[in-house]
Amino acid sequence: SIMKGRSNLPPGCCRTMLAVCLLTLIGVCSSFSPATPSRIATLGVNSNRVSSQTFLPRDCVARYSSTDDLTETDDLVEDEGESVDDNDSALLEKRDKLKRSLIALGASYDRGFGATPSSRMEADRIVDDLEKVNPTVNAARGISGEIVNDVGPAPLEGIWRMVWTNAQDVLTLAASPLSTVGAIYQVIEPPVATNIIDLIPRAQALFPPGLAPPTLVRAEVTTRASPRSNMPERVGLLFEAVKIRPVEVFGVPIKDTLPPLSFNLPTIPGADSETSPGFFDVAYLDDEMLVIRQNAPGGYFALIKVPSYDP
Repeated sequence: SIMKGRSNLPPGCCRTMLAVCLLTLIGVCSSFSPATPSRIATLGVNSNRVSSQTFLPRDCVARYSSTDDLTETDDLVEDEGESVDDNDSALLEKRDKLKRSLIALGASYDRGFGATPSSRMEADRIVDDLEKVNPTVNAARGISGEIVNDVGPAPLEGIWRMVWTNAQDVLTLAASPLSTVGAIYQVIEPPVATNIIDLIPRAQALFPPGLAPPTLVRAEVTTRASPRSNMPERVGLLFEAVKIRPVEVFGVPIKDTLPPLSFNLPTIPGADSETSPGFFDVAYLDDEMLVIRQNAPGGYFALIKVPSYDP
């Protein structure tokens, strides 16, 4: 029996949820299929037409919700050729302003899903400016899970939640007729990097919050990460498995009632994390924010560090 215990769901509901999960699985795999290089792009994070502040930590919203100086980023970076001193208070303030501006854009334009042409251009400029003042060098060190010279945990290790993206392969997830996209995470536990996408029935999003009993399905795409030779900011990815599991149905928690739908992804013959077409480059990294640029089909993801990915 697939049931681990008695369920309080109406008759036939479990079968319906399994069918929805299967259709969702097909949609997710169409975006993450490793069969072609254009689809092996790593996923940072993303979401849909639900208020962006729903997916931002309260302390982060309080700190970065101001839109002051939102468009005044031209003077927030060091002149080309100047040295970067991480102890420079002015430089720290400039980084903080850039991060505040990007998070404010994410809150205003639903993490990029509702972006206007001008907001996309502004986000592009902020990301370019952040990259110029990136405080972390050799960001990929330790990503394979090996401790090198007792330097501590890998800089990328942690739970990261997306606050902005311009990657079309992720933005199109919101076009599903069955579901909208909730929070999206990238959980990095070297050498494993797991992309987590929370999916919400589209019909539920039509009702005011609290009026319709909540339903949530979670998709997870597991990859194995490794550094690339002579590329200290690049992380290679080998896609391994997809898992989809219902977490809650009509307000009834069923995370431990129904088993997940899961399968291993086909591998490219002879490919490993060093040679596979999947990878991302770290554009910016500190203890609060991560910005990565993915390979084909391109685009970037801005993420903030959070303590948990519990739904």
